[in-house]
Amino acid sequence: MINFQKLLSLPKEEEEDFTFNEIEEGIYFRGHNLWLLVISMGIACIGLNINSPAAVIGAMLISPLMGPIVGAAFGFSIGNRHLIKLGIINWALMIVVALCSSTLYFFITPFHSETAQLESFKTATVFDCFLAILGGFAWFLGIVRKEAIKVIAGVAVSTACIPPLCTAGFGIANGNWEYFWGGFYFYLINCFFIGVGTWILSIVLGYQKYYLQKNKIKNHKISLFISLISVLILIPSIWLTKKKWDKEKLKERSENYIKTIKENHPELAIINHEIFEEKGGRFLKITLLNDSLAISKERLEEHNSLVKDIHLIWQYSPKQQKTESPQMKDMQTQISELKQEIERIKTKNNNN
Repeated sequence: MINFQKLLSLPKEEEEDFTFNEIEEGIYFRGHNLWLLVISMGIACIGLNINSPAAVIGAMLISPLMGPIVGAAFGFSIGNRHLIKLGIINWALMIVVALCSSTLYFFITPFHSETAQLESFKTATVFDCFLAILGGFAWFLGIVRKEAIKVIAGVAVSTACIPPLCTAGFGIANGNWEYFWGGFYFYLINCFFIGVGTWILSIVLGYQKYYLQKNKIKNHKISLFISLISVLILIPSIWLTKKKWDKEKLKERSENYIKTIKENHPELAIINHEIFEEKGGRFLKITLLNDSLAISKERLEEHNSLVKDIHLIWQYSPKQQKTESPQMKDMQTQISELKQEIERIKTKNNNN
């Protein structure tokens, strides 16, 4: 018979004091850790700049950003003010160095375009909060094990602390405050919920009880404080999640609409479409290769009733209008007339 208690138990592989020393040692930001951070920021910035996921993942694997976060969270859990102070100071120092490094890179690089990789770390959602909590669980489990390096490397990738700071640096260098605040908030929720995960697991595994009894400390208000801060930090992420959800649904509806138009009206040569929101309204701009002689504006506007809450903007290709010769226009007119004649013949045959 399976012993579920033994199967699901989390035994300690190290003594409490050994784990404490290991966490404290990981907090310090100097020497190798300092240069590892600068190097990882450089790699991540290049990856975000040239849209290379491999470079971004490589930077996350070597970054030393999580040590002070876990140290401060563990300090809160066991009521150790020295550990809390040490963690917060080193964490703040890491932020300053990381922002300076990324800002310097994006200031001197000749490429200032907003890549898909940069875009992905600009908006944090509630799912990123849950991911960070799970990362905090995995990190702490890795710390209390004897062989933790593989777990720690995996957590560094899953929680992605480095790229959001690079995104914030991109925002500073280019004066784009949407990227700065978006990236910095992304990084902040990662840090906070990694800490929450560490705090929760330190309680579950008995570390909090051990140190509070050992040092005769009462720590009753800390749970309420952390819960309150968690809710406050979650609120913007919930709003951003809803905003992202609405944007994805709007994109999906526009794609379905364009697909329907292409299937039912093959004579419309749609070369581009763009969905956007402005002053509370939703707009779908559709660009056609056809010119106004082949398909009139009035005929295009007949399709507007198919989408009730999205305003359709029809436009002809600017290049097409500028470069078309009279011969080309005549040819397009003949093609349109030929298509209409074919449709009439088909209709006549069907009636017969």
